[in-house]
Amino acid sequence: MKYMKAINQSLIVAGLLLAGSAGLSSCYQRDNNYNTNPNNYNYHNHSTDSSTSSYDEQFNGVDNSVWTFTNASDSAYASITNDTFQYVDYSTVLYNSSVVNTGINAQNNFKVTTRIKSNNIMGLIFGASATSSGYAFYIDTVGNYSLYAEGTGSTASTVIIPSTQDTAYAVKHNWNVLELDQTNGTWTGFINGTQVFSMAARTISGNGFGFKVLPLTIGYASYLDVQND
Repeated sequence: MKYMKAINQSLIVAGLLLAGSAGLSSCYQRDNNYNTNPNNYNYHNHSTDSSTSSYDEQFNGVDNSVWTFTNASDSAYASITNDTFQYVDYSTVLYNSSVVNTGINAQNNFKVTTRIKSNNIMGLIFGASATSSGYAFYIDTVGNYSLYAEGTGSTASTVIIPSTQDTAYAVKHNWNVLELDQTNGTWTGFINGTQVFSMAARTISGNGFGFKVLPLTIGYASYLDVQND
């Protein structure tokens, strides 16, 4: 089964606080609060085959995983045009995540790679599930990157790697390739093929992968590739 969820959450990067949540049901909306910031959830359930060793999304115009959505109340939407996933959040306070159940086994070794750009800050979500919003590997327009454990329900998210400037490898105001490898209990992060961090892996509860953007952000992704090694 593949599903897609669009989640508006509280997030602050580089000194601000992130929060997240995930739920499992058919399509619904609800308001919640953590740290006094409202969160509006949109969940889309899409059923196909359940398990696989790879997930390759090229955003070639066919939306089999139901990435696209519109949330008029939050001025947020996602669409696929010209072989690109466009993710827009025009709100001023709410935060959006789009996550798809990839069907891979995230308890084993895996590699996830994507190519993204935005006019603000955008993150690669990995390891999300029905009970956890997973983790986020962020990059902004000037090359700062960070890693967060996304919150669950009313639990605020926590910083793992604070905002760190990468002037050598990140491309400012343009496309960057982010990669996260989970290998034998170690997470290794790459920007444009160059390693920027390595650390002991944290517990992962699901095989949901996708994207997160801040308010007033227009973000793009040209592909999302997840492979079990």
